[in-house]
Amino acid sequence: MQKNQRVADMAVEVLARRVGARVRRTGELFEAALKAVLETEASRQLAELRDGPHGDERAERWQED
Repeated sequence: MQKNQRVADMAVEVLARRVGARVRRTGELFEAALKAVLETEASRQLAELRDGPHGDERAERWQED
């Protein structure tokens, strides 16, 4: 995470890491791994955070809280 990173960018970064880890762990194709990751509750919450009203806020503010 970078100091001036937006919340939406942080959420995308976390989702991408989760997909990459699944691809390495299972050998699945990217598309299948992405679909599986996006079906988890944690990923749904990250997607809501990314797309929600706070997505454009700076992540550093969230870390302070």
